[in-house]
Amino acid sequence: MKHTHLVPSVFTVLHDPVTGRAATGPRAVRAALFGAQLVSLMVAGRIAVEGDRVVVVGRRGPRHDDPVGDLVVAAVAAPGEPRGVREWAGDLGGAVHDRTAEDLVDAGVLRWEAPRRLRTAPRWPAADPVRAVRARLELEQRVADPGSFDLPGAVVLALVLAAGADDVLVTGSGFLDELVAELPAGPAAVVTALAEVPVRAMPGGGRFAGARLLVEGAVMQRRAEAPHARPGRSGLRERHDAGAALVAADRPHDAVPVLEEVVAEAVHDLGATDPDTLVAEGNLAVAYLAAGRPGSGIPLLVDTLDDRERTLGADHPLALTARDVLAAVHRTADRPAEALAHYLLVVAHRTRVLGAAHPDTLTSRLGAGLSHADDGDTRAALVVLGSALRDAQETWGPGHRTTVAIRAALAHCLDAAGRPVEARTEYDRAARDAADGLGPAHPDTAALREMLAPR
Repeated sequence: MKHTHLVPSVFTVLHDPVTGRAATGPRAVRAALFGAQLVSLMVAGRIAVEGDRVVVVGRRGPRHDDPVGDLVVAAVAAPGEPRGVREWAGDLGGAVHDRTAEDLVDAGVLRWEAPRRLRTAPRWPAADPVRAVRARLELEQRVADPGSFDLPGAVVLALVLAAGADDVLVTGSGFLDELVAELPAGPAAVVTALAEVPVRAMPGGGRFAGARLLVEGAVMQRRAEAPHARPGRSGLRERHDAGAALVAADRPHDAVPVLEEVVAEAVHDLGATDPDTLVAEGNLAVAYLAAGRPGSGIPLLVDTLDDRERTLGADHPLALTARDVLAAVHRTADRPAEALAHYLLVVAHRTRVLGAAHPDTLTSRLGAGLSHADDGDTRAALVVLGSALRDAQETWGPGHRTTVAIRAALAHCLDAAGRPVEARTEYDRAARDAADGLGPAHPDTAALREMLAPR
């Protein structure tokens, strides 16, 4: 879950996707949404809670990408007596609620149902059930595996439980108290102030050991205590590159803690949608997946893709890379239809932006062809791979690694289509081209020779 999704996540979790009915009273819903907005502003370094007062600590001018946050910052910065979290929630919770509901309806996530004669309040059922339940499903996975919690997920769940919506998720007694004990001081103060029942912070006895929540919480606490002690963009890039190198060296378990800290610091120091932050999050998602943690990697990858497309555009290379990785994840998980849908989008964008024969485009065309084959459509797979092979040969030559990979995939599909003689011919050609272009000792060459060995 992303810090940029805190408020809409709280809204969708607190509203039933079928009926649109809120899980708790309107005052508690508005307070929870305001709390999410406040924590989002804390992460952005614009707001803090000092004692029982809300204060502005960062830039007071508008950010343009967060109009509701701008409204809250402007209100808190205005002259007047200092006020606490609950008082501000009473004044601004309605505005946060209405704007969030409007944004979710405009985005096609929810739809608005007007009040009726016997129902005085409007409702917001799902317009797009997949997106409407995404946050709820992610929290269910986190609750089942507390070691997978990140800070945004912990904040969303804490605010939902603090609002009295205990029946939305089955967490067991004491979960809210344990969550608050693990939160940084600022978010913990917000949840405690807005809770419908008293919160008694109680350490979880190791329940959250190893969770990204602890890393992000520690970074946020350090930033609050020493706001000027920042490593800077170059320092973050160096540590990110070190983490990415560990992934490339097949050491994802070592890479995860390095990249978790880089991402946490980048969110606070550069912003949640800064390109360097988005790159680091993408590589953290890949590290999670390589380390056998799809419950952490896939949601982060989906959220990062959403942010990249929204802030950089669907044609941006970073957005296309994230979608291509997501397609590969679906294919690995034996979901060829989902993989193909993503691959076709990437192929269309990359063909338009980079050209049909660019190595990145060819790699996506290869993935699309294999997804067709996985889905049982070998005829379509042979068409896609045959076309990609012609473009690869003409542009890069037969010995290029991408050309060799496409030819090997074509051979595999020919074999699956019941054409073993043609498959053997293409395998043999791929092995010779690999030896000539990549070298006889290259792993791809060795793998092709192994496939050609008598059985």
